[in-house]
Amino acid sequence: MAQSEASSATAGVESLKERAAQAAEQQKETGARQLSGIAGAVHAAADQLQEQLPGAATYIHDAAERIDHVASDLRDRNLSDIAQTVRRLGQERPLALFGGAVLAGFVMTRFLKSAQDSNARDPDYQRT
Repeated sequence: MAQSEASSATAGVESLKERAAQAAEQQKETGARQLSGIAGAVHAAADQLQEQLPGAATYIHDAAERIDHVASDLRDRNLSDIAQTVRRLGQERPLALFGGAVLAGFVMTRFLKSAQDSNARDPDYQRT
């Protein structure tokens, strides 16, 4: 009976791991899509500035290319590679990692607030 419970617990843990990995993969894909969208918006902003501030527009396009590169890396790499890169960055450049985390938190907060505001304006939206 104890062996049956142990194998049942092991199966439950494996099922949780699999679901967590699937959720993480979905979040990774969503993040990559959002980063690609941000890169497109940054390129569009740079295009609008091209006539007035061509030098600044060049830097902004470069930043958009970097964002797009990060999106591609996120899309193409597996989660353990990403975790290892973040761990190495934390060891080599902890301030950069902290700054990136703060920036990511700010972006996520803005994104969630924007989604909440658009839901509040939707007449078909029902709060639960």
